[in-house]
Amino acid sequence: MKFFIYLLLSISINSIKAEDHHKHDHDHHHHKENEKKSLDAHEHGLSLLNLVQDRNKISFEFEMPGFDIVGFEYKAKKKEDIKKVRNALNILSEPKNMIIINAEAECKKEESEARVMNDNSHSEFISEYILSCKKISLIKNIKIMYFDSLKFSKKLKVNLVANNEKLSQVYDIKNNIINVEDYF
Repeated sequence: MKFFIYLLLSISINSIKAEDHHKHDHDHHHHKENEKKSLDAHEHGLSLLNLVQDRNKISFEFEMPGFDIVGFEYKAKKKEDIKKVRNALNILSEPKNMIIINAEAECKKEESEARVMNDNSHSEFISEYILSCKKISLIKNIKIMYFDSLKFSKKLKVNLVANNEKLSQVYDIKNNIINVEDYF
């Protein structure tokens, strides 16, 4: 399933012209099997949500710079920092802390995962959810709770692929509703 989602996103995102953002001038690397092979260059204050619909399932993948989640980018070693990371992972592990979908769609969580990736001087938080919806066509909007749950967060770039439709847009705390009417 993850391979299918990554394949769909990489094909679709390449065809979407998104605004150009300042990037770090260095690469991030991480070596762990069955996970992303590298930390992508990122901009503090800008996180990413890849959202893919496949029949009655919706996959959400958030990629967030460590600074935007816990206020620092290094690997946590002090008790206070470790506590911040654990708290963030608890928040990120529950979809309801990140997004809200109307109850009429009858969506249930099938999978949920939250993790932190570290390299020498940077960290990135990843949270992934797969929801199965009995009435997916009833989803008109998805409310982004991300900004309420994570106070350092400023912007969220959303890439959506659903039923051969694509959307790429940046959201913030004042503009936190993804209009998905006619996408599912």
